[in-house]
Order: sequence, then structure tokens, then C-alpha cells
Amino acid sequence: MTSFKEIRLSMILVWPLLAGMFMIMVGNGLQGTLLSLRAQADGFPVSIIGVVMSLYYCGYLVGWYIVPRMIRSVGHIRVFAAFASLASTTILVQGLFVDPYSWGFIRILSGISFVGLFIVAESWLNNIATNKLRGQILSGYFFVVNGGFFAGQFLLNLAPIEDISLFVLVSVLISLSLVPITLANKPSPGYEEPENLPFRDVIKVSPLAVAGVLLSGFTGAGLLSIGPIYAQSIGFESSRIALFIAMYVLGCGTIPLLTGWLSDRMDRRKMVIFLAFAGMLICVSSFLLPWLLLLNAYLLGGAVSSIHSIAIAMMNDRLSHKQITSATASLILINGISSCVAPIILGVFLGISGTDSFFIIYALVFIALLCFGIYRNFTGKAIDVENQSEFHPIPTRASPSVGQISESA
Repeated sequence: MTSFKEIRLSMILVWPLLAGMFMIMVGNGLQGTLLSLRAQADGFPVSIIGVVMSLYYCGYLVGWYIVPRMIRSVGHIRVFAAFASLASTTILVQGLFVDPYSWGFIRILSGISFVGLFIVAESWLNNIATNKLRGQILSGYFFVVNGGFFAGQFLLNLAPIEDISLFVLVSVLISLSLVPITLANKPSPGYEEPENLPFRDVIKVSPLAVAGVLLSGFTGAGLLSIGPIYAQSIGFESSRIALFIAMYVLGCGTIPLLTGWLSDRMDRRKMVIFLAFAGMLICVSSFLLPWLLLLNAYLLGGAVSSIHSIAIAMMNDRLSHKQITSATASLILINGISSCVAPIILGVFLGISGTDSFFIIYALVFIALLCFGIYRNFTGKAIDVENQSEFHPIPTRASPSVGQISESA
């Protein structure tokens, strides 16, 4: 039983990180939607928008390799301050120079900056968390990430997207995240970089888990990058576009609580099959009945985030305890690769066939996971429900360091 004193002491240590990450996610949530709509307003072709938006995720991948070395060299607080400053600067530069070439380069720097902030926060949380409180802290971090991203969408209504005001607002929010972190009177911990399992080994252990994180990366990155353009093409104004993305994020943050509880009590492969089938129906109904888009955005977010977390849990069910961190890191890396290519593929297809094909492409992706899930249900090795690990929601926007928190949760 965890005592009240332990919880209070842990919260004293954790709150500066969570407060800083909340402000970062508010800025990050506003930034992604704002850039998509501003690019559309300035006449960028959809295919070019897809490439520009994808470069953020490419920067994300680069950051996974260079940030750990920086943390070991100068420590958490300095790295956090440096990347918060860089992230704050990049959004201002994008507001001043609106062209695809400069935006593409800056998006790479932005991706490196944000993954640096995530790695610092998650590795720090891992060192603060006691074994008894890892589950609570991981859940709190999950809500902070999604809650900040949700809140950021509504700031889109504060000023016209053609004005620089919203770019300045994002910069201010990211800069303010430095205050609780740098003023925290707590020593920063050392850093232990999670080891990635080779992709071949990860695929061999659970091919369905790999397919699940591939889908979640593709669907999530595509919707956050190209979704605002699709919503605008069907007549949504800025306020409804913000609500559309916010509903998706709200689904990401709430529905996994139910699906995760269910996945602890049944074969997780069947849960993935059900979610893939539900995702297919959601996409088909969004194409046929656009007036259901806001509700479907909520359900789609829940399906995508649930598949992501359940896939990681499914992988953990099949590994020894000491392999969990490295496997989670590898799966999140695979998710990042999928996120990197999704906006490009969607941008190209939508540029050729028009935005009407947006949810058709998504439906095909869910059908592919559904068919593969059914195949694995008959050919893969079953895990007894009693032997399954406990489900923990994992943010889809996270770094490999989150695996260290969940390992002992």
C-alpha cells in the first residue's frame, strides 16, 4: 500500500516537470494545426504540405540519436533549456518566413527540439518515480501530454492564422515551460539511454504489435498534419477545425482507459482485431456521412491510441522483464518512422485524387491491420490472460525513454 507521504513527496518532485510539459504540449498542439492551415492559406500544394509536415517527424528521429549524448555531457536542465529556446525560436522564424524551403529545414529543427524535451522529461520522471508509484506517474504524464495538446487547439481561435500573433503565442508558451523546470530545487538525475532491440527481433516476437504501432504512427501523424486541410476542404471554419483536432486528441486521452481495462481481461489480439474493425467503420462513416466527423474524430483517436498502447502491452507480454524497456523503445522508434512517411504519402495521394480520398486511405490501412490481426489470431501463439502484463496507457507522442517508466509500473 502506497502511503500518503510517499505520494506527496513524489508529487513535489514531479509537478515542475508536468507543469512544464503541459505548457509545451499546449504550444505543440497549437503549432501543428496552425502550420497546416497557414501553409494551405499561402497556397502550398497538398503534396508539399505533406513533405513539410513530415520533416518534423524526421527531426524527431534524428533527435532520438543525438539528444542522449547531450544529456550525458551537460545534464538535463541545460538540455531542456537549450531545446525549449530552440523550439521557441523556430516557430517565430516560421511566422516571419513563410515558404516551403525554410519551413522544411525549420521543421527538422523543431522535431529535434521537441523530442529533446520529451526525452529529458521522461528520463527525469523515470528517475523520480518509485516502483510503487510508476503507474500513477505514467498515467499522470499521459493525461498531461494529451490534455495540453487538447487545450492548444482552442487557442487557434484567438487570432487570424494569417497573422503572426499565434506564432508568437506558441513561442511564449514554450518559453514559459522553462520557469518551473529551471527553478525546481531538485537535482537532475543521470541518464541511462534505453537500448533498442533490433527490428528483426521485435518483429519475430510479435508481428501484430509491430503492425499496430505502424498503424498508430501513420494514422496519428497523418491526421494531425493533413487532417486540418481535409476539414477545411469540407467547409469547416477555424473554430470547427480546432474542435475536430481537439476531439481526436480527447479520444486519445480517454478511450484507452476503457479498452486497456478490457485488454487486461481478454486476448489482446482479439482486442486489436475489434479496434481495427471499429476504425474501419469509423473511416467509412466519415467518408459517407461527413456530419458525423466530430464524433468520429473522437472515436478514431481512441482507436488509434488504444491500438498503440495495447500493441506495446502485447509485446511486453512476450518478453522477459529486462527486455521490456528496449522493446518499448524499438516500438516507439517504429512508430516514429511510420509517422515520418505518413504525411508524405497522404499529401501525394490527396494531391492526385483530392481530399475526398482522405478517409478512404485510412479505411484501407485499418482493413490491412484487421486482416493481419485475424491471420495472427489463428497462427500466433496465445498468451494466457492470467499471464498478461498490466496495461498502461502510453502517449503516442513520446520518446523511447517512456519505456523506462512503464517497465516497473
